[in-house]
Amino acid sequence: MPTRKDLCDLEREEFGLSSGSGRPLVCVQGLGFVGAAMSVAVALAKDASGEVMFDVLGVDIPSVDGKQRVQSIMNGSFPFQSGDASLEAATKECRSRGNLAATTNSRAFQLADVVVVDVNLDVDFASRPPVAVFDSYSSAIETIGKHVGQDTLIIVETTVPPGTCEFVVLPTLVDGFKKRGLDPDDILLAHSYERVMPGPDYLNSIVNYWRVYAGISDKASNACQAFLEKIVDTQQFPLRRLSSTTASETAKIMENTYRAANIALIDEWGIF
Repeated sequence: MPTRKDLCDLEREEFGLSSGSGRPLVCVQGLGFVGAAMSVAVALAKDASGEVMFDVLGVDIPSVDGKQRVQSIMNGSFPFQSGDASLEAATKECRSRGNLAATTNSRAFQLADVVVVDVNLDVDFASRPPVAVFDSYSSAIETIGKHVGQDTLIIVETTVPPGTCEFVVLPTLVDGFKKRGLDPDDILLAHSYERVMPGPDYLNSIVNYWRVYAGISDKASNACQAFLEKIVDTQQFPLRRLSSTTASETAKIMENTYRAANIALIDEWGIF
């Protein structure tokens, strides 16, 4: 029976990647602004000798917007107005090199060594107070659970309510693994968020900035750390491991709250 690596070697070309590269395959789920930029950042990563480290497949849903984003990446163009010339150039470079592609085919997750979740979590602002709507998000996680291999690292980057990884993502993955006869104790789930700075330094803010992370187990945390160390310049910007995925999710919410409060304050001063 062919292994996932064998299948990956056979099917990379079908997805628009160079075949036979032997590089680990990273699938980035969700090609919004963060997911698309993360795809490019991972595809751009090189080792100390200058060798490319990953093949990257951005995966989006087959909606009108999703198809447009996929086609843009396949054409070597970043799918959004970014204001960052280096991000535009890196997208073209990685696509031309053959280690960056995009698809709406969820079968890609079968081939992944790493899945980075950048699917947006919807919020119902008409509700008082506003509430998170997990339907689409849970569906995205279900898709991962139906396809990934048992040793696939899954990193959630989405801004989510504290406890989401523990009480929503993990149970959904466990259910998917059990249905396929896989051992749910081996799930490698972690949470780590980017601290992006939109504008001319967008790409730089992904790879040259501090990060925190946490996994549901020591094994997951270690795997997440090993992956991030290949993407982020940890010599200049060391990683910080937190005690739990809930702690990492809370840190992200607190940072967003701090940023939002400052933006609101300056906006009020501008009106004044």
